[in-house]
Amino acid sequence: MELSFKKGELLTKQGMLMSHIFYLRKGFAKLYLENGEEVITVGIATPGSFIGIQAMYGEPVFPFSAEAMTDVEVCLKDISLFRDLVLENSKFAKGVIEILDKDLIQSYNRMFSLTTKHIDGRFSELLVFLATTFYESNPFTLTISRKEIADLISTSPESVSRLISNFRSEGVISASGHEIELLDMDKLQSICNCDLLTVARI
Repeated sequence: MELSFKKGELLTKQGMLMSHIFYLRKGFAKLYLENGEEVITVGIATPGSFIGIQAMYGEPVFPFSAEAMTDVEVCLKDISLFRDLVLENSKFAKGVIEILDKDLIQSYNRMFSLTTKHIDGRFSELLVFLATTFYESNPFTLTISRKEIADLISTSPESVSRLISNFRSEGVISASGHEIELLDMDKLQSICNCDLLTVARI
């Protein structure tokens, strides 16, 4: 079964009974956890990712919510049939494990970034991701809000505005309205690699 979702639409809801595994064919989805009024973004599902596979052998509910960041296309596979494929087809199982490994590494990298990088480093990292992976273009037109950017780097929308202003004044980026261009990729990568301990020594 194939489904399409528009930007901003909910693909899955945390805690919802899971009868199908989602395979993201096209587009990007924000994955987040909810605890009362608190919402924590845990990652971005990219094309080629599975959504819900983490609960394939556990409690059959979605472990997090997923919201379309762009228009997306997904394939739905019945969870029982998916389990049978994993057991019966070694090549399919290998492909699933490889995708899970990629998602796990992304989660580790995100955790490392949030816990060791200064806010400037997290913002630089996101800018590089947007240009090279999300939009695959430099310059690019922002289609996500400053609130969404803030959630992705664990800060406030006001801080995002300040970061854009600072990076622009330093000549690292050019920003006008929703248009952003990365002018100094080497400087951005250098900021990405600067952790909290390094910042503390400066």
